[in-house]
Amino acid sequence: MTIAEMREALHSFDSSGFSALLDDLEQKRKDAFKLFLGVVFVSGFVVFFIILTQGMTDIVKFAGFGAVFISFIFYRRVMAVRKEAKGKLMPALCDQIGLEYFLNPPDYVIREFDQLSIIPSYDEKTLEDQITGKVEEIDFELLEAKLVKVTRDSKGRRSKNTVFRGFLVKFDFHKNFSGETIITKDHTFIGNFFTGFGKNGDRVKLEDSRFEDEFEVHSSDQVEARYLLTPTFMERLLHFSRLPNIQQLQLAFKNGSIYMAIKRRGNAFEGGSFNLNDPKLIEQNIRDIALIFDMVTELNLTQETKI
Repeated sequence: MTIAEMREALHSFDSSGFSALLDDLEQKRKDAFKLFLGVVFVSGFVVFFIILTQGMTDIVKFAGFGAVFISFIFYRRVMAVRKEAKGKLMPALCDQIGLEYFLNPPDYVIREFDQLSIIPSYDEKTLEDQITGKVEEIDFELLEAKLVKVTRDSKGRRSKNTVFRGFLVKFDFHKNFSGETIITKDHTFIGNFFTGFGKNGDRVKLEDSRFEDEFEVHSSDQVEARYLLTPTFMERLLHFSRLPNIQQLQLAFKNGSIYMAIKRRGNAFEGGSFNLNDPKLIEQNIRDIALIFDMVTELNLTQETKI
């Protein structure tokens, strides 16, 4: 299928077979949400009653913690219903255009990205929404990742900071090369000096000043890096990195593939409505899947063009 055919197939997706399923899941979500609200109300009333009768004592702190914990357990039931809906809908949407979808990808799929310098170091990770297949004969793998760094202060208290949320994507790159070229965000002279220690190869100086202002390039082969980063391709990368939903783009060329870490706002493939039977849920998921086509067309990765 061409990209045009894949887009047409997505937008002609027949959701009638999912109407009854989504209606049932929406009722389950409503029931779970009502139960959650009831638990919050009762828990809040109990804490308030303890405050009136006992004052602000340690038992109030204990009761408040218990109320929050119990409420969280019941809220997870609401989220479980939403996850069940996604687990039914997304595979069907991807199958419509010959792609495969996995709700919970295995941990090892991130290892190739760990070996590159395009994602920050992290202590905890959450991986979901893996999509694999071909787009116009280009093999690709995409997954959504949330990476968290855990730190401790002088008193040993832990704090968590999300250092990356977005897509990790791997595309076949139809040019022959054997080295490793890393393209990361430019951190000014001092920042580049310190971040450069963790990267393989030497700094590559390019003629495009606009590209140099936004990206820092290191490569194990200077000639090969310039062969890959043609003026036209650098122009496409700049345009793609400035799309509204992209906060940051970093990428690498290695082993015949191009790897991209695309930092973006919010979660993808979650639907555009709180109600599970709202048609906007399917429409938003279709737009999220179509981002894959945008990557291929914006960067012109098809085999025929060879960049």
